[in-house]
Amino acid sequence: MKKHLIFGLAGFAIGVVIAAVAREVVLAFVEDPTPVVLGAAFRWLGTFRWLYDYQTFITGVAAVGAAFLSISAVRRQIEQVERIEADRREARRAANRGVLPLTLAALSKYAEANASLLEDLYGKTVRGVLPKSTDIPTFANLPSEIIAALKEMIETLDPGERGAFTRLLINMQIESSRLSGIEHSKRRDGIISANNIGGQLLGQAAIYARTAALYDFARSKTEHVTDTITKRQVASALFLVGVHEVREELVEMYKLDSDDVWDPYS
Repeated sequence: MKKHLIFGLAGFAIGVVIAAVAREVVLAFVEDPTPVVLGAAFRWLGTFRWLYDYQTFITGVAAVGAAFLSISAVRRQIEQVERIEADRREARRAANRGVLPLTLAALSKYAEANASLLEDLYGKTVRGVLPKSTDIPTFANLPSEIIAALKEMIETLDPGERGAFTRLLINMQIESSRLSGIEHSKRRDGIISANNIGGQLLGQAAIYARTAALYDFARSKTEHVTDTITKRQVASALFLVGVHEVREELVEMYKLDSDDVWDPYS
């Protein structure tokens, strides 16, 4: 738009000058014989009188030209910076995507380890309550490098791709807090119910299901990522994390044999 405006103004100014000169030429030929007019014109050009007569116009045209060149140079610099930044972002995205399968594998093992401990606790419940004499195991902590890698990945994703990773991080944060709640209840001599443990088993299975849903994207097999998982995917994840003894009971209790969206936090 600015480029067109500058060309328009320059064209208008040149047009005005040409019209003014043409008018003077016509009047000169009307008032004086042709030899007189041509002689005066050559003298005017030869003595560089025209530089003095049109110095304001020449200065204006030069200023417009300089402004145009300056704007063009700035635009080229901006475009170059934008290209460099786009290349840098794409390189970061490619690098993050390259290590994403390793990040997802580590997160899957985290979910497997905690699911195994939770299933063992679930099996020790009596009449729906965990006996207070039961020792609480030390649950696996979320590796800081996993959180950092997912955060870095989100920063380089397009807006439509971020939802799945954001929900995964939310899932991780909530379930990590709930695991800490079990240890806190034990220290305070509180009641830990089978329903509580079962819900956390499903939370770990949901983390596993979300990581599994991202593997095709991580391996560049698809460019599409979905930010939802289904109850049936959570049921499958229970089996994959090694929960076998109480899986059928949890599937029936939480009605996981459907393709409804799994969203226990809403």
